[in-house]
Amino acid sequence: MQRRYRLTSNRTFVYLYRKGTCVRAPQLLLYYAPGRHDLKVGFSVSKKVGKSVVRNKVKRRLKENFRALIPSLKKGYTYLVVARPALAECDYAQIGAALKSVLTRAGLTERGE
Repeated sequence: MQRRYRLTSNRTFVYLYRKGTCVRAPQLLLYYAPGRHDLKVGFSVSKKVGKSVVRNKVKRRLKENFRALIPSLKKGYTYLVVARPALAECDYAQIGAALKSVLTRAGLTERGE
């Protein structure tokens, strides 16, 4: 994931948790809100998901799957992807499918993919 897409401010994370719209799936949560930037995304993987090796693997897989979906996303939104413990048992393709279904249900894909 390119640096320009990263959410870095803790204030933005807190804002998305409090004011953002949430779409739920068994494996993950997606918070989103209109933003000032073209597109920003943050990832949150808590210790409930597993030890550090597992959390880092989950983050890498989430970031790569999200990166592949960036061209089909609506611009002008800030996203926050929160991993649930069930995501630790998913493989790369399952994570991508869960992420795509959540984004589609939220109506955030431009081409309806």
